[in-house]
Amino acid sequence: MSRIYEIPYQPDDGPSWPLRVEGEVVSRFDSRFEALRSAVNRAAAEGGDVSIGIEGADGVWRPFGSDAKRPARVPPMPGRRLSVVR
Repeated sequence: MSRIYEIPYQPDDGPSWPLRVEGEVVSRFDSRFEALRSAVNRAAAEGGDVSIGIEGADGVWRPFGSDAKRPARVPPMPGRRLSVVR
């Protein structure tokens, strides 16, 4: 049986993004990026016939792939500090 994790473009009912499986909310996250990270981790752990659907700004649902756009603001990585040298 195929399992599809779904992440909408806009948050539902407030500032949190739902992660859905077969239409049922399984978790909520503070950002879309965190919801996607959780979906990828869950799908990798389950293996088998699992996919991830992402809703675009145009309202069209697409399968998640390596060509997906990065978030506009990438969250800081703990323990790492980067500096710009000119």
